[in-house]
Amino acid sequence: MAKSRYCIGIDLGGTFIKFGLLDQDRARSETFQLPTPEGGADPVIAQMVAGATRLMKKHRLAKADVVGVGVGAPGPMRISEGIIIAMPNIPGIENCPMGRLVGQKLGIPAVLENDANAAGYGEYLCGAGKGGGDMVLLTLGTGIGGGIVIDGKVVHGAHEIGAEIGHLIVEPNGEPCGCGQCGCLEAYASASNLARYAISRLDRAKKLRTSLRAIYERRKKLNKKRKKEQKQEELNMADVNAARKAGDALAAEVWDRGSYYLALGCVSISRLLDPDLIVLVGGMTKAGSDLIRPVTEHYRRLHWVLTEPKTKIVIGKLGNDAGMVGAAGVAWAAFGAK
Repeated sequence: MAKSRYCIGIDLGGTFIKFGLLDQDRARSETFQLPTPEGGADPVIAQMVAGATRLMKKHRLAKADVVGVGVGAPGPMRISEGIIIAMPNIPGIENCPMGRLVGQKLGIPAVLENDANAAGYGEYLCGAGKGGGDMVLLTLGTGIGGGIVIDGKVVHGAHEIGAEIGHLIVEPNGEPCGCGQCGCLEAYASASNLARYAISRLDRAKKLRTSLRAIYERRKKLNKKRKKEQKQEELNMADVNAARKAGDALAAEVWDRGSYYLALGCVSISRLLDPDLIVLVGGMTKAGSDLIRPVTEHYRRLHWVLTEPKTKIVIGKLGNDAGMVGAAGVAWAAFGAK
């Protein structure tokens, strides 16, 4: 019986770096994580190499057993060159050929991929999209990221800046977005911006009766006494959903607003790409059917009447492992046939 071969997946985040294996049958190992160090590219690359080496030792793998390494990372990048242009959440990394440097230090071929693309490919290979067809992924967190898989391949676009679904314009001349545009999906449906909208409603309507006000005022008061690194979110979407379920009118309004704009984004995706699946991942998806149900209802209402909606909207299955799995999958795609 032939010995299994593996690819290593590395998912770089602003706080932690996650590591895991994907074998030739697309079976994945358990994962572990190491803290993301400060100080720029050199310590981050050293931590990646240390984690990959630890992973190989744990599974008793020689270099010959590892086909390649995939690194999923945030920030704008020139993917075909394996270069990260900048990384907003990890200072000191500019124009860094991260994939090549990690590969050189490990002595194993390595490839770089955008983290949202990697998460999409992970769900396609081993998660909600496994065994399915074309798929689009939306990451719902601080922002909204996207990943597109068509005919089994990650779509990057002609200029390698495709799949930025969070920056579809859903409200012309709408709310300003951090990208410089106005009216982006991210400005209306990301967890952070929805929480910010709820806070703005509370601040504008001081007499508005809502259970969210007590949470907001209490955390705001506590944060005034805390150091910067100890501050908590003054309001988050878990708070909003809990209040909504308890009958809070403002919370219901905020939740429905997010669901409506997500559905609007999904309609645009369907008109452009007609995928089999739209997969939602990220913190907001912990709400499960509380999120899927209103998004699907709005989607069906907003969808054109020429045909019945056939694209399914589902929640991802891999959780926080999607990026690691997808990074390893990208390595299989790059080096598996060699």
